[in-house]
Amino acid sequence: MNWQPWCDMFVSYCAERTGNAAAVGKFAYCPSHVEFFKSRGQWYGSQAQARAGDVVFFHNGDGVAYHVGIALADAEPGTSVKTVEGNTSSGTAGSQNNGDGVYYRTRPRSMILGFGRPAFATLAGDTPAPASPGRWTIKRGQTLSAIAALCGTTVSALLSLNPGIDHPDRITEGQELTVPATAKPAPAKPSSPAPDTPRRDQDEPSVGRVSISGHEYGPGAYGPHITALGKALVDKGFGRHYAEGPGPRWSQADQRNYADFQRSLGFTGVDADGIPGPVSLRKLLAPAPTKPTQPQEPALAKPAQPKPAKPADPPEKAKPAPADPLGEGLWTMEKNADGSITFRPVKPTSKKDAVRAELARTVPELVTAA
Repeated sequence: MNWQPWCDMFVSYCAERTGNAAAVGKFAYCPSHVEFFKSRGQWYGSQAQARAGDVVFFHNGDGVAYHVGIALADAEPGTSVKTVEGNTSSGTAGSQNNGDGVYYRTRPRSMILGFGRPAFATLAGDTPAPASPGRWTIKRGQTLSAIAALCGTTVSALLSLNPGIDHPDRITEGQELTVPATAKPAPAKPSSPAPDTPRRDQDEPSVGRVSISGHEYGPGAYGPHITALGKALVDKGFGRHYAEGPGPRWSQADQRNYADFQRSLGFTGVDADGIPGPVSLRKLLAPAPTKPTQPQEPALAKPAQPKPAKPADPPEKAKPAPADPLGEGLWTMEKNADGSITFRPVKPTSKKDAVRAELARTVPELVTAA
């Protein structure tokens, strides 16, 4: 991004691609990201126990975050932390905060400023609500920050209500916590759907990728089946969130459009979270029913119309065949009463008659007048 250091952009990218953007945040500037976790009560000091998934911030001894990565594994207080970091170097020889790639690193506590602990929604054993109002029984794998997020409160509020907890990371499975009275349990699942409501889209609420008929759907899913799903959404009129055409990698636009489609089917709550379920996916990908074509009656053949008889050509006036017995082209001309002229070959009796006949042929009016 404008050739600026991209270590925190890498963390934000990983969160976005795994569906955890809301929990991790979207930042490019490390100090602002630190304040994000502090404002949520999710900040832990440099010597605290590290947890896999923690956002690890580093400093140069001045107390200002200048680099960031992601913890890959739990680490006891005071021990080194295994990380994956963007925009760093593979070893100590290169730049640690503006390197050339993404690398696995092991960092000493002296470099660590602190940890941001996102309230991931996919921790093992998460339960949607307290067992009873005001009390919470800790399940295996849960953290105090995750419980705070599920109860709609903060870690600080939980610590103030539970003075027996001397450290946010020191909680045990089966331990009971007091939670704020404002924490509302999730609505109970209906035992059976009403007759006029659709079946559940998922057997259980989905929080990430799902596998249906051998294909994965949801954050991180990739393949031509994702493109096909997007095109089917567009074909059914649910493509308003696409800035550009559907592609093979699952995106937030896919999830938002799919949620719109689920709501159109009557699903609500966790069944309209935008993650495909077998019921909605079957409805989306089912081919549209074809309308039966009405058999068309054959058109009645029109009776052949008899062609009108072609009128016979009027007989041409018979032209007198020029009989020229002497071969001298001698004619006589007779003017008829209707003004027409009739030529008749003549046989001259003498040379004088022949000349007269020739004159009559050439200038008949003059000859006639004469």
